[in-house]
Amino acid sequence: MQNNKSKLKEIVQLKGFTLLELLMVMSIIVLLMSILLPCLNRAKESAYELFAMQTEVDEEGKVRLYIQKPSDRKAQDDIYMIKIKRPGRGSFRLKKPHPSGMQLIKRDGQEYIKWRPEWEHIGLHLITVVFEGEETSEQEIKVYVFNRGLLEDEREKRQANQ
Repeated sequence: MQNNKSKLKEIVQLKGFTLLELLMVMSIIVLLMSILLPCLNRAKESAYELFAMQTEVDEEGKVRLYIQKPSDRKAQDDIYMIKIKRPGRGSFRLKKPHPSGMQLIKRDGQEYIKWRPEWEHIGLHLITVVFEGEETSEQEIKVYVFNRGLLEDEREKRQANQ
């Protein structure tokens, strides 16, 4: 009986990992994750930008953005890249206040405002882009955010009231 217990102890001791070995493996995994996660986030943002609908500001300084109902939206839906026409060399920024979630990005040598409007953003937004360089200038952009279904419902209500 004593002999069986000693054999069992040897088997158990040989098959397990020490606490130090487990901690080393966990630290290596954490290190690899800390390296990979920022790269994966950048790749995800680039993929969303590829799905983004590019739109330009018209001559009157207007942009129209259509959004879907929150229940119908997917992660890559309703992302817009509004193309900015810079008057010359220099930097540019968005003048506050502006809607939440807007980002200025550069892609392929062109400047854009990247934005995914939410349901509460439906309406008119006045956005001012400030260009700073040899001369400082401003461009005002009127962004109309709307939902087609909501507009059709409003039209039907107006026609019913008339």
